[in-house]
Amino acid sequence: MDRQTRIEALATVRAGIRASEEWAPGYKSDRAAFRALVQAEADLQGDAEEYLYSLSHRVDRYVDWAGYERQVAAQPKVQAATHEDDLIPGGKDAVWKGEALDLTRAIIEAISLIATIGVDAALKRYKMPLHIDSIQDFVALAAQEHIAGLVSGVTDTTRNKIRLSIKQSLTRGETTSEAIERLRSIINNPVRAEMIAQTESVNAYAIGQHQYATETGAKRKTWESLPGACEKRCGPINGQKRKIDETFRLADGTEVLLPAGHVRCRCGVYYEY
Repeated sequence: MDRQTRIEALATVRAGIRASEEWAPGYKSDRAAFRALVQAEADLQGDAEEYLYSLSHRVDRYVDWAGYERQVAAQPKVQAATHEDDLIPGGKDAVWKGEALDLTRAIIEAISLIATIGVDAALKRYKMPLHIDSIQDFVALAAQEHIAGLVSGVTDTTRNKIRLSIKQSLTRGETTSEAIERLRSIINNPVRAEMIAQTESVNAYAIGQHQYATETGAKRKTWESLPGACEKRCGPINGQKRKIDETFRLADGTEVLLPAGHVRCRCGVYYEY
């Protein structure tokens, strides 16, 4: 089985698993939209995995290995004072702009599709006419703005993971080949891809629904918690009402305009006109 076939097969299996999990009730009220959502989330997970897999095979280019070897050679006298920041590009370096572009290309289609699914589901639920030529164009700007923030956050996290990996390697006095192996395994992390997909599917779906509600004149919104979950953040605010442009206040004090309230959140929002 080639890699692409394996990815597609995994996405089908993952969609089935996600569909069997607990979600806030509003998601499953439209079965067709829910099936489309979990399939798009599974595809997004595959896209994120492919990006991280690809990144893991080039990430070693972003480390000054000559400098690394000099620091290792100076140990153990300076073992307690590693300088991993000197070995990787700064946050404004062109390599990170390139990575941001690659990640955007990897996920923009899935994120935009999920936002569109959110609009479609809202149309069926609220039945308020939406006078637009294209739903895809309607959600495009909001989706792109969200993706820009997401990509920035993921890229910053990647830099931090590289920094931590190099620090661990320096502390252990690893050879360059050992340090590269450690770095690649840290970057190529399927769990991270899963977390991105599960969180961003809810974000994108909520963005699509919010765009629809705003355009069609909704006045208020109500938080719908996932039953039995999110005890420290979302569970206690089930039924919390806000004006459409106001933020919700989670149990831990965090304020959010829409779900997701946290990583892997499955809460939702419904609107009142």
